[in-house]
Amino acid sequence: MPTTEVEKFSLWQDSHFSTFFYDRRVDFSRYEKAIFFPMTFDRMQLSNHTDEDFRASWNKSSFEEMDKICQFFDDYIEKKFARSDVLESTRTGGPDVLAIEFRMKDFMPTSMRREDALDTVGQSTNNMGVGVLTFQAVLVESQTGRLVAVIEDAMEIKSSSYSVDDRVGRNLAWKRSFQRLVSDLHDDIETLKQRGAP
Repeated sequence: MPTTEVEKFSLWQDSHFSTFFYDRRVDFSRYEKAIFFPMTFDRMQLSNHTDEDFRASWNKSSFEEMDKICQFFDDYIEKKFARSDVLESTRTGGPDVLAIEFRMKDFMPTSMRREDALDTVGQSTNNMGVGVLTFQAVLVESQTGRLVAVIEDAMEIKSSSYSVDDRVGRNLAWKRSFQRLVSDLHDDIETLKQRGAP
């Protein structure tokens, strides 16, 4: 994999994300397609500021539980870009193809995990949301392996419509949060493509 020349990267001030480093030499308008890798959670850690009861609950999370949460993201990003003129989703690499991967890095829960929260229905209502997720994304040229951008940000996982102690509300909180994330990515890439060559 080519060595990344850090000095060639700049922080994009107008991004929807708090941190969006991109290679100033790259003409993003040349990319027509993208391979979207499944969101990963294997390196995610619980925040040091996590309430001990919430930590105990989330430490019981199974692979299947977390994989189902990530699937909400994977499904929506494919759906969003399947209808998009910005980047077409593909499974095949090439000179005009970006490879994009999102990673869960840190999570500070503000509620029990769904299975534990469901045991308390009728006793309590949680309007704090599920928690705060810190994530990272890397954008790489699929053919050369060249890193072209890195995104980092945090977002609240919550829904204004339901308490997250409700099964529907819990799933909706993840889905709507991921929809906002994907829409921000879509808009940022569209803006970079419209800029054309540096």
